[in-house]
Formats: sequence, structure tokens, C-alpha cells
Amino acid sequence: MPLIKDWFFLKPNFTSFKISPQKHPQYLFGAEDGALRDNLLTKLRESTYSQLGYRAIVFGQAGRGKTHLANHLLYRSRQNSLPLEMVYVDCPTIPSPKSPVLTLFSQILRSIPADTIRRVGPKYFESKTSEWEARVQEELKSAPIYKALLAGLTAVNPVTIVRMLEWLGGEPWDGITVLDDDAPKQITSETQIARNVGAIGQIILLAEGKNLVFLLDEAERLQTISGGEHYWKWLAGLRELFRRDAVGFLLFIIARNRDDIPVVLQEEEIMSVIGANDIYPCAPYAQPQAESFLRQLLENVITRDPAPAELTQLLAAAGEQIDTFPFTRDAFDRFIEYHSIGENVNIPREIINGLESAARRAISEDKRFIDGAVLQQVIQGNI
Repeated sequence: MPLIKDWFFLKPNFTSFKISPQKHPQYLFGAEDGALRDNLLTKLRESTYSQLGYRAIVFGQAGRGKTHLANHLLYRSRQNSLPLEMVYVDCPTIPSPKSPVLTLFSQILRSIPADTIRRVGPKYFESKTSEWEARVQEELKSAPIYKALLAGLTAVNPVTIVRMLEWLGGEPWDGITVLDDDAPKQITSETQIARNVGAIGQIILLAEGKNLVFLLDEAERLQTISGGEHYWKWLAGLRELFRRDAVGFLLFIIARNRDDIPVVLQEEEIMSVIGANDIYPCAPYAQPQAESFLRQLLENVITRDPAPAELTQLLAAAGEQIDTFPFTRDAFDRFIEYHSIGENVNIPREIINGLESAARRAISEDKRFIDGAVLQQVIQGNI
């Protein structure tokens, strides 16, 4: 049975043209997205000069590549050895306006890997000074929570660490006595939960000189928080969360324009902390952006340097160039045009889906190139 990876000479780490944020975080295609990536990495790096958390919003329509950008930033920050502890958070579903704040806050804290606490916790515990403790306690403003947190920092069992993080995020935990007998079984104050996040940020900063930065994906789910008594609880909690000095947030939001950003995030007390210059739109592609994305995708997915002998022979026999393969030149131009002006198809996800569908159809018709006839079938049949 023919396979895309063999038929179109894909590199060993690809089995199709599909790019996964989790499997391929090292890749980011398109000049426009590369410029946004570079800007965000610069802002993140510059924030470390003062050891203050950086906050920003990235918004665009579904399929625009925000999740991939989040994972790519996480990858690049590690590759560049930035003094940042980046944590990816999948924003939970918020089923109703009455959902408790801990719906989000517990998810944020449980997203911190247990291994991070196992690495950082002993460093803080063993090296803590009275000044360090004063900074963390000033952040927490709760002696019982600090005692429990201090005990949890040296816990060996990762399950205990995860339960501690969930407890700090507002989840009830009858077993908190394993850390401290005087600690409350549940923390219900939104302000206190936000301070707990800040305390973890302070501990990581003191122990390793790194700012804690959360990459909150699918943050459009905060749109549910739209009114009523609970709205003000959410606003109070988020306000305190965004004001934690040592902690940064990058929010990735499905929104076609700035007005579609969740209402609670547009409150002045939130927006003023983020800053007007740190809200970045991801617009649908015009033709130059679509072409840049596709060219870089093909360059990184298809084996070119050196090109396999069989591919070189195919190109020579057909009079085609490797830079547009697997398309013929005409089909390449037409594909770009379609994904530049077609409504809802001028985004990375649809470009990749269209390429994958066209590649499958070419194989089905025993063609080594995606030509105009194959492309026409895919476009008209929307397959």
C-alpha cells in the first residue's frame, strides 16, 4: 500500500503533511508568524531583565495556529535557555457564568509539572533565607498555607505534589494533614488562590532565577463569564492573578477581532496590566503570507538536501522544480490563490488540510505530482 511519506519523499520524522503542536513544536512556518514569534520571544527575554512577569494576548480565528505558536514558544524558550519556567495550560471548559473561579485556577496550578516542584522545591527549602521566606510569606499572607507549601516542596511522591497544587488552586483535600495539621481543607478565597500562584512564582524565581510564565490556550472559554454575582468574583480573582509580579501570562484566544476577546479580560483593571501594545492579532492570510507558509512547510517536510535520486529524476522528466513539489508549478500558484481569497480557508489549518487531501487524491490516481486536475477535484469536492 502506498504511503504519503514514501510517495512524496517526506523526511523521516513525518508520516504526512500534518503538523502537530505536540509532536512538531520546533517548527513554525510563515514570515508573518515568525515575526510574531520573534517579537514575543524578545518581550519575554526583556521581561527577565527586571524579573517581572510578561503578559500578552494573542487572538485570531480558529485554525490560525495559536496552539502551535504556544507550543513553539515553549520549545524555543528552552532551546534559547531563557530564564523562564514556561507552563502550557489548556483552559478548561467553563460551563456556566456561575462556575467557580477554581475551575480555572486549579487547572493553572495542576498544569505545573510535579517534576518542576521536585526540582525547585528542595533548592528553595535548603537555601531559603529569612529574606526569601519574607518575600514568599508577603505574597501568601497566610502562615498555615506557607507551612503546608513548605512541607509539600520536599514531597517525594508526585501524587502528593499534584494534590498540593490542586489544593492551592482551590480544590478540597481532606488529606492536607499530611503536609500540615493546621492548613484548611479547602481554600475558597479567589484572592488567596491568586496569591498562591504568585507564591509558587516567587519560589521558582528565588530558587532558580526564573520567571514563571503560563501559556493559557483556548482562553476564549472565559467568554462564559459574562454577568451576575459570580462575574465580580472572577474579575477579582483574575485581577489579583495578573498582578502577581513574578508570574507572566500569554493568553491565546479564538477571536476574529479585538471586540470578541472575553468581556472579563477587557475590563480596564485587567487590560491596563496587560497593556495595549501587547495584544497581537493573527489575521487570516493574504497571498504573500499563504505562499510564505506553504513554501516553508514544504521546505521542512520534504527531503531536499540532498534530494533523493528518484525525486530528482521525477522532476527532470516532468520539467518541474523542487521548490513547489509535490505540486506542479501551475497547481502551486492556484493552490495559493485559493487559500488566499477563499473565505475561511486562508489559515494554516486549512492549507495543511488542503495539501493533505490533494496528496491523498494524487496517490489514489497514481500521480507523483499534485496537478491542476487533482487540485480541481479537491477544491470542488471539498475533500
